[in-house]
Amino acid sequence: MKNLLLVFILCTILLYACNSSSENNVKTSDSLEQLLGPIRDSINKYPDEPRLKYNLAIIFKNAGKYKEALAVLDSMNIQPRDNPDPYLYFNYMFQRSELQVLTGDTVNAIKTLEKFVMPGELTQASLNLANLYAETNNPKTIPFCDAIMKYDSAANAPELNYFKAIYYYNTGEFEKALKELDESIRKDYNFLDAYMEKGRILYNQKKYNDAIKVYNLALSVSSTFADAYYWKGKCQEALGMNEEAKLNYQRAFGLDKTLIEAKEAAEKL
Repeated sequence: MKNLLLVFILCTILLYACNSSSENNVKTSDSLEQLLGPIRDSINKYPDEPRLKYNLAIIFKNAGKYKEALAVLDSMNIQPRDNPDPYLYFNYMFQRSELQVLTGDTVNAIKTLEKFVMPGELTQASLNLANLYAETNNPKTIPFCDAIMKYDSAANAPELNYFKAIYYYNTGEFEKALKELDESIRKDYNFLDAYMEKGRILYNQKKYNDAIKVYNLALSVSSTFADAYYWKGKCQEALGMNEEAKLNYQRAFGLDKTLIEAKEAAEKL
């Protein structure tokens, strides 16, 4: 038992080192192998200890090796919720669902979450499931979110109305989507995703001035929000306000160098 305790301490240190490393260091082959070597040795020594394999999977996940992480989780052979360690089972299922999303397997990610998410319970797992329902136009979205808001006394999460809005938008019910987004913003004035989605709907409806007002509100919450500058620029360009649009495209790219579309839009003007 003393040796096993030392192994767990070592694995904890390894996980901390992995999480604390810069992205470049974690993804470097040599540094990754330095992390993997000791934990693999521990797994060989204690093959029936699932927590060691779980830690190995997390290291792979942090290194961006999602398929390898899933393969390790599969090898754990964790059984349903009556497992002697329910906390480990929950984390195993949660990480499995996240890795399935990261590998593009949305269908099985939903199935995994449905196996352990409790209806009406507000958790990160239930929010993830609501998001996947909404993104896949699943009719379960609305009753699932409503159940959480009804049965959980702390269900003031703006995400629930946001996910309902995504579902309504995807199914063409734009007015219902806007109503849910307004409720999401009412619950949390700082929830920027709701502003962006509302602005996108108004932009697609060619209500450019109304959309600009929404993006201005978002920028009042965060003056460094690159996406809001970009979409404000798109609205201004649609209105023929090319100088203002170019300036906002440049602001967007200045704040976020990954917004290549903002740079390209500015260059065209």
